Amino acid sequence: MSSRPSAARPVRDVPRAVVQLGGAIARVRPPWAHAAFLRSDVFAGRGVPHGNGEPVVLLPAAVAGDWIMPVLSGWLRRIGYRPYPSTISMHIDCSDRTLTRVLPHLDRIAQAEGRPLMLLGHSRGGLLARAATVTRPELVSRVVTLASPLSEPFAVTNLTLNAAASLARRRFERAGLEGCLTTACACPFGSAFNSPWPTGPDAPRLVSLFTRTDEVVGWHACLTRDGHNVEVRGTHTGLLAARNAYVALASALDGAYDRPGVTWAEPRAVLPKQVRRRRRGPRPAPSQ
Repeated sequence: MSSRPSAARPVRDVPRAVVQLGGAIARVRPPWAHAAFLRSDVFAGRGVPHGNGEPVVLLPAAVAGDWIMPVLSGWLRRIGYRPYPSTISMHIDCSDRTLTRVLPHLDRIAQAEGRPLMLLGHSRGGLLARAATVTRPELVSRVVTLASPLSEPFAVTNLTLNAAASLARRRFERAGLEGCLTTACACPFGSAFNSPWPTGPDAPRLVSLFTRTDEVVGWHACLTRDGHNVEVRGTHTGLLAARNAYVALASALDGAYDRPGVTWAEPRAVLPKQVRRRRRGPRPAPSQ
């Protein structure tokens, strides 16, 4: 006789999911933080390395598209690069089918520019950038990823995994795709992503920007042995509007992190209690 499945596991998973959702909401940057970023010298393009007209293709995260990239695209244009969209309207399709559509787009841009491209991918966009580079390394000169789990693609929160599993059931199984969104996927995308990074003097460079306060991806999964790892401060989506991330991004595109290794963020200065209290103002007198 088969035993009934235990109900203990769902009971344990519910609080964990609630904690993850609460943490994600709590880490959303307030409007005044975004306003400060838009008024900063970094966003204006001052005090950061500039490019020389190099083409950069922006690859969006999952459940996002080119519509989320205008701020980053405009900033790249201000500091001397030529940004291009990915033609991804919503990054929810099978990775292999997305790769099949994006590769000809990259080929056309490289031919029009007459030189290799730089790829800038956020989260799942970074995974796509890696697979595209391994498949067609002659098209790419440099890859920079933001909060992308390059070493362990499924090192994400339970909420993200549940959403991906639900998407796979509704969309991929009806199309007869087996193993999609799992480590068992043997499609060309999966094979390319798991293949070694190109080597040689003209091989593309890889820089992975990660944050240890990532509420979606486990930051250890963003560390790669194929390139340089740079710690920045911010949240998973907040990196798209964080001054320190843009400074690191400009340096990465300029070639400052071409050698493998890890660059950790400097620890933040902790103000003494008296200074913090003085900045907040005197405590109000207790009411009688």
